[in-house]
Amino acid sequence: MNTDFTGIRSVHYIKSDPGLTWVKDPEVSIGPDTPLDSMSILTPNVVRLPEGGFRMYYTGFGPGRTIDASCGYILSAVSKDGLNWSKEPGIRIDVHEPNAMHQVLCPDVIPLPDGRWRMYFEARAGDRPTSILSAVSTDGLQWEPEEGVRIAHFEWSFGSPRCIHVGSSEKLEELEYRLYFHHYSFPMRTGLDAHNHIISAISNDGLRFEIELGIRIAQESQERESYAVYAPEIIRLADSSYRMYYSGWSDKIRGGIFSASSLDGLNFIKDAGPILDLDRPLDCRMVSEPCVISLNDDRCRMYYEAEDQDGTRRILSATSA
Repeated sequence: MNTDFTGIRSVHYIKSDPGLTWVKDPEVSIGPDTPLDSMSILTPNVVRLPEGGFRMYYTGFGPGRTIDASCGYILSAVSKDGLNWSKEPGIRIDVHEPNAMHQVLCPDVIPLPDGRWRMYFEARAGDRPTSILSAVSTDGLQWEPEEGVRIAHFEWSFGSPRCIHVGSSEKLEELEYRLYFHHYSFPMRTGLDAHNHIISAISNDGLRFEIELGIRIAQESQERESYAVYAPEIIRLADSSYRMYYSGWSDKIRGGIFSASSLDGLNFIKDAGPILDLDRPLDCRMVSEPCVISLNDDRCRMYYEAEDQDGTRRILSATSA
């Protein structure tokens, strides 16, 4: 399937800044109603399809899993308007050896210059730290895991990846891949000195990454970030600046979606307060894992992972005001 590759504008690109004001939609985007996702639904990622409409990739878990040891796998759904979704049958990526034997989650799908798609995802294997792996597809449905690991370390856990194309020109051979992701202590510990923050890595081929110096989003707020900052949703704007939406988690409050901006994609300034909080029955126990797309009417829609008062998890959405 032709992915209609357009250089730095091909992924995580929105012309105008979606900003800080969002109104939660009443509709449920993805609910737990099939054997593959009735126990848990997590981590949305949405891509615009070349033929029109959208596809959402998300993590599911349910009694219909095909591998008993699995704690999660990647599923998908499609939509014409970005509001009403139809689930697609089957599993896009299941657990697999050697580095993803127990769970795959947090998908991020990008188009490649050769017309294929690549998915970066977080993977768990036994008691080891989580790592970031990748897979490729020609149609967005059948995926083949790529050899090796994209980001891994024996002392730190990595995950919730988001990848953009960066460069100073539209020439494909001059574009690079920048991967944003969380960096967690292992074993996981809390506190503002735990180094559970968001960092980045750079690559010229999308496979071999070098971690960049510095921290993109640091743990700073005891009230909202004492556990971690994570799940970066990076957006490149038409003026070459960046907007990032991300999640913060503390020992008291399970999530919340926050925002930061940057002129260079490396140095970010946080905005004050959460832009989406835990404030209605459908998401009163958790708000997390943002994903943003542009709609045909110049507004934007943000999808996020939510948990209600009964512990049921769903994908909900909000629309820019």
